Amino acid sequence: MVSLSAKAQKLTPPHFRGGDKAFHEFLDQNLKWPKDSLVKQGIVKVSFYVESNGLLSGIKLVQGFAPEFDKEALRVINLSPRWVPATRDGKFIKSKYSVPILYESIEL
Repeated sequence: MVSLSAKAQKLTPPHFRGGDKAFHEFLDQNLKWPKDSLVKQGIVKVSFYVESNGLLSGIKLVQGFAPEFDKEALRVINLSPRWVPATRDGKFIKSKYSVPILYESIEL
């Protein structure tokens, strides 16, 4: 007789220190609208790894919409402070993460 036991692993995804609100504030403070751009809105999607020590690596563009906005999104993600890494069963692990960055011109 063979006995198999399945152990459920507890996974927690990585996150920016301070949560989503802090991440949005970080983006608001650091993203710059490219000069002389006629673009009104678009989304840039960036992916990266959050290492087990919280540093970001392998930052790359997944989906872009205009070169100057794509470059700016990559610049800002590269400025990011350490994240809280993902955990598996209470141990920090490397994990992949992606984030959409929305650019939207607001007319005043």
